[in-house]
Amino acid sequence: MNVVFLGPTLPAAEAAGLCDAFFLPPARRGDLYRAVEAHHPTTIAVVDGYFEQVPALWHKEILAALAQGIRVAGAASMGALRAAELRAFGMIGVGRVFEAYVEGRFSPFEEPFEADDEVAVAHGPAELGYPATDALVDIRATLAAAARAGVLDRTTMLAIAALAKALFYKDRSWPTVLERAAAAGIDTGTLADLRAWLPAGRVAQKRLDAEALLRRVAEGTLESAPPAFRFERTLIWESAFAPAAGR
Repeated sequence: MNVVFLGPTLPAAEAAGLCDAFFLPPARRGDLYRAVEAHHPTTIAVVDGYFEQVPALWHKEILAALAQGIRVAGAASMGALRAAELRAFGMIGVGRVFEAYVEGRFSPFEEPFEADDEVAVAHGPAELGYPATDALVDIRATLAAAARAGVLDRTTMLAIAALAKALFYKDRSWPTVLERAAAAGIDTGTLADLRAWLPAGRVAQKRLDAEALLRRVAEGTLESAPPAFRFERTLIWESAFAPAAGR
């Protein structure tokens, strides 16, 4: 059985067309542990996860799943972060965002690629389809595509990316980015060309990575080695989950 945690990156209804799985909302601390206990999956795929207002998905519960021989893979958002952090322990990463976190660079941008806010979005409830702001990594991918298409030169691409980076993640959206670019004195003709190009040219990199992960789940091509570590049931672990296990 496959278990997938996702939310704003890719609607579950569309994800269901890519792989057979039990789909759960974005993961928060304890959700992956509970999914293992309830569903006994062979593969867990993490795309989205909650943070800031609730405790984020705990590395230790991923290690616990890996120690039981469960394949755990991640991509796109929280999944890419955790996969980059735990790849040495056997978590599998898929996609460009994961690779950028591993390499520390999202080409063609030169600055370090390491911050959590590259993938963070503010989003509404599931009942409304998780309406969300734009992730910085998606803005970067779109600006790079615009530069390849000749819509932007490299200097303008980098300048707009820097303006987007300076925004708080909850404020990042294309209208706000373009407004800041105009206020910063970027050529109005260039911005008009970018606005006209965006509807067809935007790159949803997180979504592309999530789709790639789910296709790998469906194909059964996620390969993992036996865990090369010993899982320690620490006092913190026991205090967090032993009461739940007892119930």
